[in-house]
Amino acid sequence: MDFKKINHTNENKLVLFITFVPVKIIVMNRLLSFIISVSLSIVFMIKCKNIKTFKEKLPEQFGYYQSIDSSKIIRAGNIQMTLLLESTEEIQSFLTADNQVILKTVPRKDENYFYKISPGGELVESLQLNSPLKDLIFVKGFIIDKKKNQYYKWSFNGNNQPIDMSMQNERLDSDVKKQEQQLASITKNAPFVYIDYRFDSPAPQKPSGNGIQPVQNVKKYAVLTYFLNDQCIQFFTGLDVFDHFSYVYMEKVMLNNLFKRINTEIRAKDDKEIINSPNLKYRYFQNLKLEEVQFSGGGGGASGYKKMIYHGNLYTDVIFKDDTLKLKEFMYLDKEALPSAIEIDGKTLGMFTKNKEQPPAVITAYMYYTKPELEYALFSNDDKKIYIIKKR
Repeated sequence: MDFKKINHTNENKLVLFITFVPVKIIVMNRLLSFIISVSLSIVFMIKCKNIKTFKEKLPEQFGYYQSIDSSKIIRAGNIQMTLLLESTEEIQSFLTADNQVILKTVPRKDENYFYKISPGGELVESLQLNSPLKDLIFVKGFIIDKKKNQYYKWSFNGNNQPIDMSMQNERLDSDVKKQEQQLASITKNAPFVYIDYRFDSPAPQKPSGNGIQPVQNVKKYAVLTYFLNDQCIQFFTGLDVFDHFSYVYMEKVMLNNLFKRINTEIRAKDDKEIINSPNLKYRYFQNLKLEEVQFSGGGGGASGYKKMIYHGNLYTDVIFKDDTLKLKEFMYLDKEALPSAIEIDGKTLGMFTKNKEQPPAVITAYMYYTKPELEYALFSNDDKKIYIIKKR
């Protein structure tokens, strides 16, 4: 056997193999780069197909409107609008008899702030109460701590100390006739009543002789918090009080909002309707682009769906005394959905939102409040924000 010949042949094969490996790697890398490039091109083409950009020229008169999205202060003539308060929950508002506006915010969990604004538009007083949201209620200016059975008259007299409530029939041991008489008196004389339904679970009892424990009935009762002569009183009763104080009645009692009213005829989850103001003039909506958006189908295994959503800016005039603020705000518009109350030239355009996800952050309308006794106005484009408009 010719060893030299065989060795020479194997050497050629080794050289060939070493030469082939890097060539193969280079080819694979180029192929991978090509595939990635094509994939990105396809994604870009699909994205472009789902988004249509408009070249809609903005009418000249709207070119100097100021963006509420990026400005906390907006000025015009002798007035300015300033962001006053923000909250993690809906801001509540109430007007006292001496024309002081009370605003309630929740900046953080278990923190409740109350602010008092004078008729001149100055923030003159504040009150902080640390309590879970469910335990603290705001009713017609009164602040009630349900857990501690206390209340505050701060809105009316500046007293920041809690007052113990008077309790009636707390043990639920009055006879039915006496409870009926008290209920009739409350219905007739109290200007407003807050109803809180509660349940009384009896303490567990020892098993009976045969080892079977009797089932204890859970007792439902109502606590009526009512006000007479600026005093807060609680009446406990096992009577059915719904015929005296309906759900709509309770909605009206609990409505602490100068921008809204209760209207049971509207299609809203809480029957709250924004009060239209002649000081708000929606002027123009500029379409910037149209996008096809995929929405999930929600619970129950419902299939998803697609909608065409417009991106754009809403241009609005906000009038205060002799001056007019010129505002613009970016938002989305779904022309096929149940329309918001925003009208331009007497026509609704569709549903305006601040997002394009679920659940939608719907903009029903802008909100505006003032009265002749006030030297300022309140404005809001969001239940959790409030602006003040006054002279500079």
